[in-house]
Amino acid sequence: MYPLTKLYAQKMLRQKLIYIFFACFFTASFFYAFLISTPQMEELLNINIGIVGGKNFPEFMMRFYVGTVGILFHVFLLTLFICEEDRGKMLYQPLLHGESRSRLLRSKTCVAVSMSMLFVLVTAVINYTTAFMRWGYKIFETSAVIRTAAKYLLSGIYMSCITLGMIALCICTRNTLKTILFVIVYMLIDSLIYSSHIIFLQKIWIGYYFNLWTFSYEYQKIPLKEMLPGIFVMALYGMLFYQISLCRTKKTDF
Repeated sequence: MYPLTKLYAQKMLRQKLIYIFFACFFTASFFYAFLISTPQMEELLNINIGIVGGKNFPEFMMRFYVGTVGILFHVFLLTLFICEEDRGKMLYQPLLHGESRSRLLRSKTCVAVSMSMLFVLVTAVINYTTAFMRWGYKIFETSAVIRTAAKYLLSGIYMSCITLGMIALCICTRNTLKTILFVIVYMLIDSLIYSSHIIFLQKIWIGYYFNLWTFSYEYQKIPLKEMLPGIFVMALYGMLFYQISLCRTKKTDF
């Protein structure tokens, strides 16, 4: 499977959307790091630069990527990677070398999930780079770096599970627009569930724990009692999404 996975990784990395997106994200992070320091922007945004700046800036910027723009970026990228290939019948047809649909899907899934983790890492590098350019070495306070690194790792797990869900959507809908619309609806529902008081629904919802870690424990260490259940729930969703993708791929008649 390794040559096939390598082939799909090279194909993914040739997508110009990746480089355009991260160039824009770096530019936005750079200017935002300097703009929030001005009295006018601090008043306009109703923020406290002493809280969101300096050592906390990389964590503060994480929510913009993982919570909003990163998810939208992933769905656009994955629909190009999967839905558009479906139009050319390349996703499901066995290769000349005897590769099966399942092996094709496993390779694509491995590449997509690996890329989602890599993109979170790239986001961390961008946020720390722009923070260093603005605040210098003070951003590397040991406790803050450890706390933020843990949150980026958890964000990578969350984004990997969301990526598996997007792959399942791509395969079930076989339509770019429908997949994007479903993801937007998910983001709206996710916000509603987190702000609701339905405890049972929150505890079994995949997005609840990321919101909990990001907002309720903002600039704080996440307790294990809040971390482990979230990882467990996300892992269950990830396995469910993957099995749905696999079963759907096997049963679809082309």
